[in-house]
Amino acid sequence: MNPVTHTKGFRRLSATALCGVIASSLAALPATADSFSPLEVTVKFGDLDVSSPQGAAVLYNRIWAAAEQVCSPFESSRLGAKMRLDACIDKAISTAITTVGQPELSRVYGAKRRTSAPFAPIFAQIR
Repeated sequence: MNPVTHTKGFRRLSATALCGVIASSLAALPATADSFSPLEVTVKFGDLDVSSPQGAAVLYNRIWAAAEQVCSPFESSRLGAKMRLDACIDKAISTAITTVGQPELSRVYGAKRRTSAPFAPIFAQIR
């Protein structure tokens, strides 16, 4: 198998999965008065080498921005809104990081959140 083809296919698959993950992170949100359609944001990263620290950092920032956009319905001055907004953003980011499944991206996540990565890279244990 050509490694370049495999990488491009993986990036396309990951970008598609990432979009679904961010949208699904809103599935548990309460409906507003009439109806609530979860926002979907596509995070593209085919232009990045997410196995490098720089590429992973850029992708993390894109995921964070998409999570803020998707979770924006929680922004308000009402009591508890900040907690719900933060929880939504945290869930969207950690789920997206897990879905992408790149060790370098998980390291960026851990450094930014000052916590452990949201997944254990299984493929690193296979070696």
